[in-house]
Amino acid sequence: MDNSAVQSQGSISSISTSNQILVPHGATAGASVSSEFVNHGLLLWNQTRQNWIRNKRSDSRAQQIQEPKINWNATYDSLLGSNKLFRQPIPLPEMVDFLVDIWEQEGLYD
Repeated sequence: MDNSAVQSQGSISSISTSNQILVPHGATAGASVSSEFVNHGLLLWNQTRQNWIRNKRSDSRAQQIQEPKINWNATYDSLLGSNKLFRQPIPLPEMVDFLVDIWEQEGLYD
């Protein structure tokens, strides 16, 4: 083994033992500091995820209230017949609904 591998193994073993609490022989675990492992990273991740989910739910409710971006009498050619940019972004679910309706009318979607 080369020197870097030995150093690397040494650091791994020191990390794994540094997280353990040693209880002297004859002492009870209750008398010492709690040895229960707490994964603080997981706790932080779960908290961040809950905040994100809460924010996404409120965003989705706000989107449901918005008026549709595509005009109800738009045709495929009027909407997609040119390569001009749309005046405003069109939400993907709205565009998918529009395309499915057109494809159903033309018999291209079952």
